[in-house]
Amino acid sequence: MSHAYRERPSQPNWKRDEIDWAAPRQWKGDDGGLWLCWPVASEPQMWEQAMCHACGRPARWVGLASPFGDGQQYFAEFDSWCYWCFPRHNLTGEAQRLACHADWARQQTVEECIRLIDRFRVETDDAGKADAALSRLANEVRHALTPKDEAAVVAL
Repeated sequence: MSHAYRERPSQPNWKRDEIDWAAPRQWKGDDGGLWLCWPVASEPQMWEQAMCHACGRPARWVGLASPFGDGQQYFAEFDSWCYWCFPRHNLTGEAQRLACHADWARQQTVEECIRLIDRFRVETDDAGKADAALSRLANEVRHALTPKDEAAVVAL
């Protein structure tokens, strides 16, 4: 990676009731938004609280930064990412290839889900509630599963 990120551990070595909960510091971004910043020593708490700053899903990578000018490093919410929103240029060449393949497979899955929903809509006799519910579901699937960076989706 071209930047210092911490990746969510697959098997955390802490339990929720063992976390020493402390109020994270807040940093005001250039856009006026307030972002949480956790001291590096508060990593378990950070993983319980960190969400992707782009979409709100649980974060998989969180950047390390020194936003306060105090010489300390913090986990920065303004640089927290889920798998789908993580900027692909931060990945190594092999990881980029795998991520592009995963994006392609995800897009194919989205298209299959939408096709199944549309086929059910056509075949159902009760066009009232079913149609409205399926339309909402189709929109939610499109929104939730469409990659944030369409340019990163390539067919291999």
